[in-house]
Amino acid sequence: MQTFKNKVAIVTGAGSGIGKATAKLFFDRGASVVIAGRDGKVDVTAEELDPSGKRVLAIKLDLAEEAQVKAMVEETVKKFGQVDILVNSAGVSGGGNIDELTVEKWEMINRNNGLTTFLCCKYVIAEMKKRKYGKVVNVASIAGRFRGMTSGLHYAYAKSGIIGFTRQLGAEVARFGINVNCLAPSQTMTPMLRSLINDDIERQLNEKIPLGYIAKPEQQAEVILFLSSDASSYMAGAIVDVNGGQF
Repeated sequence: MQTFKNKVAIVTGAGSGIGKATAKLFFDRGASVVIAGRDGKVDVTAEELDPSGKRVLAIKLDLAEEAQVKAMVEETVKKFGQVDILVNSAGVSGGGNIDELTVEKWEMINRNNGLTTFLCCKYVIAEMKKRKYGKVVNVASIAGRFRGMTSGLHYAYAKSGIIGFTRQLGAEVARFGINVNCLAPSQTMTPMLRSLINDDIERQLNEKIPLGYIAKPEQQAEVILFLSSDASSYMAGAIVDVNGGQF
């Protein structure tokens, strides 16, 4: 089991789903955690983890706004003195085929998946370079790796972009002692997925998944922690599929 004592992790989208499960595991294993997201769920998560506020910092922001991301990193360094780990788990999904997609929907999905990941990496990695150490995990999707069964074309495009971004960035910053890798999860029973499926669709998905069930957020979070640990020190630009055997 990886321990993260004296490490500081920023987890975006940490108010629910995979991000929340990841933040909780980091905290339980000794890290100080910045819980970042767009609404009041981040405050609830922070209160659940550490009512004293000594090892948590909740930040509510729009991750697609550059000034707000820059301020988040500055606030993190001010409170904890460093940033060791960044997990880009925040994202927005949506359905619809090409005939149903509008430019507005297309831009919204890409803004809230691709742009957010870029901005967080830009400002966190600047801090990591100062210490010649860092772990970055970008959360893509099976939709970008192969194809999606519950999401639309715009989401597949955004998540495939994150995979390419991870490979390029991983090579760019490896010489600074920074490992950038990517998780490609399949359907995971988060509030976002639950909003897209009904019981019948869930049954159909279970029948198609070789392991026979939809992943739990904690199962994705455990792999994120591995990629954030020194056990993955020789990995850079890797894409790790956690999809129950869906190839």
